[in-house]
Amino acid sequence: MFRKCVVLLLLIVTIISIFPVSAGGSIADLRYKQQQIENQIKEIRQKAEVLKGEKKTIESEIQILDSELRALTLETEKQEVQKQEISMRIAESEQRIIELTNEIDKNNEVLEQRLRAMYMNGTGGYLEIILNAENLIDALTRMDLIQLIVKSDVELLKTINEQKTEVEELKIVQETKRLELTAVINDLNAKQNEVLIASRSKENYMASLQNNIEEILRQEAAMEEQSKQIEKDIIALQRAVEYAGGELLWPLPGHYRITSEYGGRIHPITGKWSTHGGTDIAAPYGTNILSSNDGVVIFAGYHYSYGNYIIVDHGGGIATLYAHCSKLLARDGQAVSKGEPIAQIGSTGESTGNHLHYEVRVNGVRKNPMEYLK
Repeated sequence: MFRKCVVLLLLIVTIISIFPVSAGGSIADLRYKQQQIENQIKEIRQKAEVLKGEKKTIESEIQILDSELRALTLETEKQEVQKQEISMRIAESEQRIIELTNEIDKNNEVLEQRLRAMYMNGTGGYLEIILNAENLIDALTRMDLIQLIVKSDVELLKTINEQKTEVEELKIVQETKRLELTAVINDLNAKQNEVLIASRSKENYMASLQNNIEEILRQEAAMEEQSKQIEKDIIALQRAVEYAGGELLWPLPGHYRITSEYGGRIHPITGKWSTHGGTDIAAPYGTNILSSNDGVVIFAGYHYSYGNYIIVDHGGGIATLYAHCSKLLARDGQAVSKGEPIAQIGSTGESTGNHLHYEVRVNGVRKNPMEYLK
């Protein structure tokens, strides 16, 4: 893309060097130079439109990436909340393990004391307790008590072991979940970074496209200035004769609807504030456009903005211009009479519909046509 821009800039420099602007030369030479510059402006505009299209495509891709990024961010936040919940459960389990461990230590201490007493007294310890009974019922009661103590010790050991096993398993399960969740979050973060990198990359590319577009538009503006200067040179070479006389004739008899007046306005295509150098008059396609006065056609051709247009010199430095025509009926150098058809209504060049863009120029300067029309 940048190589194309470099080539384009070199082409522009070459054009400028080939077609220097000067007031000298014949009208035919100046017209030829103007036509060449306008052709190049047209090519530049086409390239700019391609770049604008690429820019719009990248903007759409960035919007898609941003939407995906927002979805990934929300999913990451959700996973982080789950991670915190699991961490809290793990902390609760660890606290429970500490409590159970303390209970187990106490119970172990009691059991150790009993086992130590049994070891020191031998198995006769329980037997002595039974023999010291006052009677048979007391002996049986003591035997039942001993059995309950032994059974209680066994159940306590069993319960402690089961609790320890359960807590350890719970801890392992939760730790596994935590590790899995961490892996998911890491994966989401990686995707998020990937989308961010892609989005920033496209934004950088879009910025470079915008720079290229702006550079092309700057070059286009420079060439437009050249084209305008050549047009002024053409006007300067108008016939040194007196004005044909009389008021200028309305160029579209029967059609008087003005769609855009002379002066400042919002451009209907670019959307930017600009100066409108003429008056736009609506009329059906193919309607004949009449010359506003006697004169000689000093230009009949195409302009990227005017489309098909024609300029008639009426003498005395006064000329009229008729633009966006579908067809030109008069040619360069042709003498025309007031009211003679010289073109037909159309919508060529930068136009949003069938109409006539009509200008009055006095010594090359655009004037308000309504001040000169009958």
